[in-house]
Amino acid sequence: MADWFETVPPGTRGAYYEWWLLGLKRSQRWDRLLTVCEALQPQVEAKTGPRLASYRLYRAQALGQLGRHAEAARAQAENGLLGDPDGLPNACTEARMAQDWTALLAYADEQLAKKPGDAYALAWKGEALARMDHFAEAEPILREALAKDPKIAYAWNNLGRCLNERKAWAEADEVLNQALALQPGQLEALFNRGRARFELKRYKESRDDFRAALALQPDNPVIAENLRQAERYAALPAPRSRR
Repeated sequence: MADWFETVPPGTRGAYYEWWLLGLKRSQRWDRLLTVCEALQPQVEAKTGPRLASYRLYRAQALGQLGRHAEAARAQAENGLLGDPDGLPNACTEARMAQDWTALLAYADEQLAKKPGDAYALAWKGEALARMDHFAEAEPILREALAKDPKIAYAWNNLGRCLNERKAWAEADEVLNQALALQPGQLEALFNRGRARFELKRYKESRDDFRAALALQPDNPVIAENLRQAERYAALPAPRSRR
């Protein structure tokens, strides 16, 4: 269907643009879908003004699929303002992928204004604050999010980061165990647990966590240096017990 629409006159494409967009989406032609949506939007909205329509939804999705996550976040947030109930949650997801923590904090606050106490919005807000090094502010928000939904793996990881920062190593280890039970391949949770276990003098376990993290990101010099230190301490002879 997408191929056929490329062969017909512009008037036909314009009259049946919903089918054209659907064909492009289903065939995952994201570049072309984005181009068409951006051409259609000013033409249609010149008469109607801004409105929630398929071309706005598809444009936001295409931007995300093309890896343009910051732009996708803004587009999703605009859709939320126009009435899309998934707009702000999608904006938060895209802002996380863009690592735009200021935007994530803003979108999470907007979502909380609409849905006070929403677990995911709290988790997004807590993550944004933690990434901005506001650990003391992030910790209670992350705890609230996890009390409402204990299955948010990245919230456990961010809570673990907060606990590491205030040197609550034993609790950090417990919290990061929760993160990795939910999502075993979390690179950051492995690294953060490795940090906590090193400080707890559990050097062999720390070494194993850093090894697993480095396997996921072999070129990371910070992980490599932490692994080197953990290996050095793990190789030392165990202290003799006093009689």
